[in-house]
Amino acid sequence: MPPKRNSSTSTLQNPSDLTLLFKHTTHTILLLVPTTQPFTQILTSLLFVLQERYPDGLNPPSTSTTTTQTNRKTPLPSSIQDIALGIPLDLYEPKKGWSELQLGLGDTPESLGLKEGGLVAFRFLAGDSEGDFEVQWPSYEEYGEGEDGDEDAGERMVGGGGSGEEEEDEL
Repeated sequence: MPPKRNSSTSTLQNPSDLTLLFKHTTHTILLLVPTTQPFTQILTSLLFVLQERYPDGLNPPSTSTTTTQTNRKTPLPSSIQDIALGIPLDLYEPKKGWSELQLGLGDTPESLGLKEGGLVAFRFLAGDSEGDFEVQWPSYEEYGEGEDGDEDAGERMVGGGGSGEEEEDEL
C-alpha cells in the first residue's frame, strides 16, 4: 500500500512558477515568480530585494585593468521606472550582448517566452536612457583555480562550448 499523502497545504513550488536570474555586474538575484505575474510587480519585488540586500548600492564592475572593486557604489533607484531589463541576444552565449525589453503594462514572463532559469539583465537608468547592460561572468582566474600558463581556463568554463572531451583529457 503506498504511503499516505499529506493533505495539508504544501509550500512546494507551483508548477507554473519560474526562477528567473536577474544579473547586473557580478550580482545575481534569483526570483521565483508566477509565469502570469506582470513585470511591474516583478520589478517591484526586484527593487525591494535590492534595497534590503544592498542598501548602500551595488558594487560597480571591475575594469579589465583591475580586478578589485572600488569604493564607489552604484546607487539604487527609487522607482521601478528607473530600471531597464534585457534578455540575451543568444541564450547559449550571453556574452554576445543583451536586447533591451520594451515592457508594456500587461507583459509577463509567459508572454515574453521566458523559461525556467531564464537570464534577465538589469541596469539603472540615469539621465539618458541609453546604456549597456553590464554583466560579468566568473572565471577560474578569479578564484585562483586556473593552472599556470593556462590562459584559457576561464574561457572554457564560461563559454561552455565544445564537446567537453578536451577538458576531460586535461583533468
